[in-house]
Amino acid sequence: MKEGVTPSYYLEGMLYNVPPEHFGKSYQDTFVNCFNWIVAAKASDLVCASRMEWLVRDGSQTSWPIANFNTYLNAAGEHWKKG
Repeated sequence: MKEGVTPSYYLEGMLYNVPPEHFGKSYQDTFVNCFNWIVAAKASDLVCASRMEWLVRDGSQTSWPIANFNTYLNAAGEHWKKG
C-alpha cells in the first residue's frame, strides 16, 4: 500500500465508531470483531472522533477518500489472512 493512504488519525476515527462491546477478550478477538463490524458498516455513516465531520467522504479535505478507505480494508483483510 502506498504511503499516505491510511494516516493514523483516520484509523483512530474508524475505531472510534466501533461499539465498545467489540473490544476486549484478546487482541485477536478485538481485531476480528472490530474489523468485521467496520466491513459491515455503511462507510458514509462513520464519523470522526470529534463528531463534527464525516470520516469517509470524497471531495472533503477533512475526510478519508472512499477509495483509500476501501484500499485499507482490503489490505488489512489480506494481511490478516496471511497471518
